[in-house]
Amino acid sequence: MNGPVFRAILRALNTCALSFIVLLTLHPGSVKAQTAPPTVIDFWVKDDTLFLEVKLNAEAMLVGTDPTQPDAYSGNSKYRSLRRMVSSELEPQIRNFVQVWKQNLVVEAPERLDLSYEGVRIPVVGDVEKVRVSKLLLTAHLSDQASNLRLTWPLQGGSVVLRQQKVVAPYTGFLAAGEISPLIPLQGGASLTTEQTLQTFLAKGISRFVQSPLKPTIIVLTLVMLTLSLRPVMSQVAFLAAGGFVGLGLDMYGVLDLPESLQDQALVASIIILALWNLVARHLQVWRLLAVFAAGCVYGLALASDLTKIGVPPDHLAPAVLGFGVGNLLPVVFVAVVAFACALLVAGGSHRKRGRISVLASMLIAGIGVYWMAEPWLLA
Repeated sequence: MNGPVFRAILRALNTCALSFIVLLTLHPGSVKAQTAPPTVIDFWVKDDTLFLEVKLNAEAMLVGTDPTQPDAYSGNSKYRSLRRMVSSELEPQIRNFVQVWKQNLVVEAPERLDLSYEGVRIPVVGDVEKVRVSKLLLTAHLSDQASNLRLTWPLQGGSVVLRQQKVVAPYTGFLAAGEISPLIPLQGGASLTTEQTLQTFLAKGISRFVQSPLKPTIIVLTLVMLTLSLRPVMSQVAFLAAGGFVGLGLDMYGVLDLPESLQDQALVASIIILALWNLVARHLQVWRLLAVFAAGCVYGLALASDLTKIGVPPDHLAPAVLGFGVGNLLPVVFVAVVAFACALLVAGGSHRKRGRISVLASMLIAGIGVYWMAEPWLLA
């Protein structure tokens, strides 16, 4: 075996070893980290009764932690014990907890209302590594003079999405722990303005990226590592953003709907395809841009699933979609700029070093993608 061939094999083995180390580093912390769905209160009025349906991580509330912060409860032994309980075992604990907790949930219309616990729907145990969202129902009698409602969310409850239902132009808002809502007309008409909706969902989009940065960051790295040249990177990021808005809009307007499990697999498959593409093509082509656009559409569908869980004002759907999309894609552009600058800093002006960095990084990304694709079967 001659020298160049031996050195090529040695480099390949080094790459495989590095990929294995990175995979061990990523698992289980980044891949298996629990996601935290927001606490949501849907409220409506029927006859003279106010109904509040609270969708929340009841187990986290029982152990006294913020249900929107997985790091605060995922390793808690009491939480994990509660998470394994069936509904018949957990319901009495929730009922007893609510009798105390509802004293801190202040609802005024205009006098403070006496909230009554009506029950809770608890999903089956299922995968104990995932958050279980229970639906708690509270009711209160309204006086004939009640026309507005104000709600104060408890300090220990984290943030909450407050959504009015079954009226025209319903209110949708976001309350931090201890925050008080504005006066909300019970007959509707208190929806956010266009500007308020745009600002609110812009912040929510940024927050979504910060909470789940791994896969969008990996996608961006596959784009940067194609040629390590500025114009191809800018073109691909633009097509990724365009695809993201298209996918987000198609889902939110009901044109296209893809199950979440398929969204995740399709996103990982896009990462693998783009990373392998970097190994066989060193120039930007039309087909590459179309593939990036398709990956952006898949990413947009995933964003739509998160946006649906948050809740969107029906009369301000367009600014909500725009704000959430921009808020999520701005960090994507920032990551692309930082990754491109770091790669150039390491490679300098050497095209040979750029090529080596691109090949090594693309092989590593493809390996991570293959692992993610196979992980459900490996863990099963």
